[in-house]
Amino acid sequence: MSQFNLKVAFTSEQLGILYATGTNVIIAKSSDGRPPSVAWQVFKPLQSNTVSWKEEYGIYASTAPIRNGAVLSQLANTPIGIERGKQYILQNYGAISGPHDGGFPNAFIFANQYAGLPYITAGLYQNASVNGIDITSNAISAIPVLMQSNAIMNPSTSIYIWLQSQVVSNSVVTMVTSPMTELKFGGSVTDISITYNSASGKFVPAKSNTLKSTSDQPFNHIEPSL
Repeated sequence: MSQFNLKVAFTSEQLGILYATGTNVIIAKSSDGRPPSVAWQVFKPLQSNTVSWKEEYGIYASTAPIRNGAVLSQLANTPIGIERGKQYILQNYGAISGPHDGGFPNAFIFANQYAGLPYITAGLYQNASVNGIDITSNAISAIPVLMQSNAIMNPSTSIYIWLQSQVVSNSVVTMVTSPMTELKFGGSVTDISITYNSASGKFVPAKSNTLKSTSDQPFNHIEPSL
């Protein structure tokens, strides 16, 4: 099981501005090739920050609407560390059972057999450590699943990081107000160190970057989605 580590550095002048404006660091992940839509980790930055996580997932179900700012409270979930290529079923009694056969290779399948609502919001969750504090069960994705329908979930190892105010962890975020930086973890790339560039509003490689592979450029910048 791979573990990934991200180090994020700010200057003292940058921190003063971020705290004065109530701006936090936002980290998100994508799933199924779609842009990120959930704020996985949100935290007030220190001068040197470390975020670590392992490539293991759980599935959750929620009644939260998929609209900007909605907090993804979990009404049912699986344990962390579920198997790829298997099916997990939200039963009519309100719990998720599995693993069951009938999945697709390298993906997680969520089947909604809960008859109490016309649809359920479902997605993957993933644990992390942020500056030495364990953050458990925060969602990384959210998708509406009709009753008697299935959702295929295939998470990416890439993450997205940006700065924004008025966003909380484990919530839907569809309005991104600053440039996002995509960091392509995976394979031999398990450690990335970045700093914030105030002039561009983007994150850039730190001079002491400890990438284990430089064959692929791990940085991609995406403009705000307003």
